[in-house]
Amino acid sequence: MDKVLNIDPDIEKRLVRKLDMRMLLWSFLAYFANLLDRNNLLTMLQIPGNIIITKFSPRWLLPSVVILWGCVVSFMALVNDYKALWGLRLCLGLSEAAFYPGMIFLLGSWYTSEELGKRTMFFATGNQVSGAFGGLIAGGIADTMHGAAGLPAWKWLFIVEGLIGVVVGVAGYFLLPNFPHNTKWLTPEERVLAVTRVQEQGKQVVSKAYSWRTIANVMATPYAWLMIINFACIYIGNNMSLNFAIILRGMGYDVAFSNYMNTPAYLFGAVLAFTIGYSSDKTGDRAFHIAGAQLWVGIWFLILAVVNHGDNPAGLVFVGTYAITANISITALSLTWANEIYKADHNTRAVAIAFINAIGNLAPNFVNVRAWVVSDAPTFWLGKIVSMGMSFASVALTIFIWWLVKIEFMIPKATKSKKKDEETNDGLK
Repeated sequence: MDKVLNIDPDIEKRLVRKLDMRMLLWSFLAYFANLLDRNNLLTMLQIPGNIIITKFSPRWLLPSVVILWGCVVSFMALVNDYKALWGLRLCLGLSEAAFYPGMIFLLGSWYTSEELGKRTMFFATGNQVSGAFGGLIAGGIADTMHGAAGLPAWKWLFIVEGLIGVVVGVAGYFLLPNFPHNTKWLTPEERVLAVTRVQEQGKQVVSKAYSWRTIANVMATPYAWLMIINFACIYIGNNMSLNFAIILRGMGYDVAFSNYMNTPAYLFGAVLAFTIGYSSDKTGDRAFHIAGAQLWVGIWFLILAVVNHGDNPAGLVFVGTYAITANISITALSLTWANEIYKADHNTRAVAIAFINAIGNLAPNFVNVRAWVVSDAPTFWLGKIVSMGMSFASVALTIFIWWLVKIEFMIPKATKSKKKDEETNDGLK
């Protein structure tokens, strides 16, 4: 991106540094705090959640969501029967639904295309790092807190994990921005620059009235539908990492060793994710980084399925699993791409990100229950074959989406709201 005329580059560096130290670092910690699995039953709530965030202050909404899920997790220590547990799980899903797509949307409202990929990937690695250290935290609590205050270790686990979320959430009220035009902790120069930087790249960051054009931008153009299918294909490739401990136990390793081996695998995946994001920003490419990663993952699933019909030696299991961790955060890079495809309209971008993420997360569950059956451990031959096919399908889909964008086929357009634009411009003067 060419530097904005009449803007001191030192101001731009200061702006980006502020965003990194406040918004980006908080987003990582908040995702890390989400140590329990997200509730896929309520993924559709992500869509109204992202509609709300365009009209309501992200600085208040997103931290409140984190505090709420922290409280719910802590309250799980009080349950005495499965009905109460399921009730709290429902509340947990309600509280979590708005966070991930809302944070992806907010990052896309601030960073330029040269900055967004690696930062979105850094945010997404918060969940990988929590996966890496979640078992260690649980083990530490079990070893040191069992019986403290008369409570078993599992109750302390809920209390500690919940309190982490509450503390991180409260910090968010002081750290998070709103949008570039209405964040008060920026100087006037920084505020003007923040808006100008993204508008120079054709991205709108001011909410206008929702209309049928917003719906048409998402539903009547091919990108959301194709990206949902692509997202699902990518997501299914995560099952090798998710089932790594189960595979190791099936191969005869003890439970503790199998669980602890998740830690280096997830950390390695986090390093790969940031490296891919950095390269994507550096080259200005999203599509071929996604396609390249999926080709790599597909080849490894092919190898794992073919060698001994899936009954792989230990060395190959470790090497293959580490290689496939490149897949874990590719869905985040896909949403980075969506942030840019839908850049022309603020509201459309919010709805599209939530729509793609919600359906893309939900759809693979219907495949996984047949392909990755626990009784198939440790070989998981069918799961490897299905994941291989999905990865190769993702390569073709990604290149097709890239071609449609290249020829500017039905690119989502901005909706019109002259009055709102004039109010925003007046506010920046």
